[in-house]
Order: sequence, then C-alpha cells, then structure tokens
Amino acid sequence: MVFNTGIAQYYYGTAVWVATSSTYCQNNTSASDYGTCYNIITGQAIFVQTDTTTYPSGSLPCEKNNTCIRYTTATSLRTISTVYSYSGKQAILQYFWLRVHTSSTTPFGGSIMSIGSPMVRPDPGIISYWFIPAQNYEQTTWPIYDPVTNFKAYLNPYTIPLGNVVIIRWQGTLFAPTIILQGIENGGNNIWYAFDSKIIWAYESSPLAIVPLDYSNDYAPYRELRSAFGYADNGVDQPGWNSDDIVRALKDIFPDRSWAVFDDQKSILYLYNLTIDYVPDWLIDKLAPVGIKVLQPPSNLSTAQAWLNELNARNILTGEQ
Repeated sequence: MVFNTGIAQYYYGTAVWVATSSTYCQNNTSASDYGTCYNIITGQAIFVQTDTTTYPSGSLPCEKNNTCIRYTTATSLRTISTVYSYSGKQAILQYFWLRVHTSSTTPFGGSIMSIGSPMVRPDPGIISYWFIPAQNYEQTTWPIYDPVTNFKAYLNPYTIPLGNVVIIRWQGTLFAPTIILQGIENGGNNIWYAFDSKIIWAYESSPLAIVPLDYSNDYAPYRELRSAFGYADNGVDQPGWNSDDIVRALKDIFPDRSWAVFDDQKSILYLYNLTIDYVPDWLIDKLAPVGIKVLQPPSNLSTAQAWLNELNARNILTGEQ
C-alpha cells in the first residue's frame, strides 16, 4: 500500500521558526495593560474572559488590535480544529510538535502524568488521554522523556515575561482516523494561551479533493461530501475512493466555488473555476500530475484567487514567512 504524507500547521501567536519567542498576554486585572498581548508573531493568542459586564466583548486591548481571539464562555475542552477526519480510510499519526505559552501556573503535574490548564494537543478521536504518559520515575528534572511512548516534554526551556512555556514532541505510529486539536482549559477563566503546532500523518494513496473547507460549516453538514472524500484542515490531503464521485459531489454542493480534484490513478489534476495560473508550484510539486484538465474556467477571477489565498494560508510551510 502506497501512503501519502499530510501536514497541518497552526500558529496562534507564536511560530515554529522562532526558537525563543517572547509572546505573552497580561491577565492581571490590576495591571494598567490588562488584556494586552505582546510580541505576537503570527495569528492570534487565545484569551478567555467571561465577565462581559466589566469587560464587554471587544473591549480588551488584544481584541481591539486583533492580537487575540477572546472567548466569553468557559469550557473544559475547547476544540481548536479538526486536523483531519477520514471515514473508511486508513490514517497513521506520525509526529507532532506542540509549543504553548500559557498563563497556567501548573501546566504539567506528576512528571507529566497530568496536563493542566490550559493545554493544546492532538486528540485521536475518543482516545482523549492517549498522549499523556504514565508516571515517570526515572527523571526528576526537565526535560522529561518517556521511552515507552516516545514522548518528550519541556517545562520552561526559556522564560517569557509572564506565564510558562511548555513544549511537547512525539513521534510514532498511531492508527487514528480522526485527529482533533483541543485546548484543555478545565473551565478556567481569565486565562490566555498562545501556541504553535505541527502535525504530520500518513494516509493511503487516493484521489484527492483539493478545496479548503470549514469542517463544521462546509464539510460535516453534507453527507455527500463525507461519503465522497475525507477532510483535512490543510485543504489538500482529502482522500476519496473515486475521482468521479468527488467531482460530482463538489459540483453539486459547491458549483460557485473553486476547487480541484487529483486522480491518482491517471495522475491528472482537474480544475473547476480555476486555471493553471492559480495552481501554486508547491501543489504541483506535491502531486506531480502528468496532465491538467480544466473542467470549467473561472467566471469570476476573485473566486479563483480566494481559493489560492486560502490554500497558501493553510499550507504555510510552502510559502514565505
């Protein structure tokens, strides 16, 4: 069986290419700069403040200058993103990197037996706590490495002006048809966290639907899409069984959007509301098609440009930093 590699990256205030970021937010309500987030590299940090009487929605400085995503409800587990979700297809989680800057005072506990609030992690379906190792008695200083699960964790490998730094690295083989990125907030209020994450997985070679979608609004509501192909947050690694079925489903659901379908058997890339001018070089390099066929040229060039912009944004590894 031939497998392809999928990669998803997330930047919520920090970025993997900056080794020691100084990103942090002020959550001391007595401070004059309360609600301000500093040294944001890319994206936005997450800030939870439920008191909308004292702090109405949109009133925090980080909300005003677009450096944070403010939530006004507290929760235990906050879904950040569905990384991928494949029905009837094999997928193997192979690697993830996760760095979190957080206001949490106890981000780890019991030699990483427990992960405190808040935290972000890949979550393989219903196996919510698979990535939290058992008690580790061999090491008492950071970083801690668990050889059984091949799980390495760092606590404050460098300092930030406020809060703590947590880094987790894992590499292995885990059969997981669905991976979800979640914030573990444990009902916390007046908390913040910024993070960057890279997640890599393998899936069986298949025809692909190449269209950036929102999982909750664009993909999950349509059984026709879920039957025709799987979902990936990067908009590329979305395997199906048959390219004709993928084309039919996309034509029916999204006749006015731009999308592409790659037939891995014939190595042909089909374009809809697109021309070759809008297909990025990194996608051509990844797919290596022997032919390209335009099913329908774009009637509105802004639609094609929007597809390209979103695809590049979700695949930042391939673009310029």
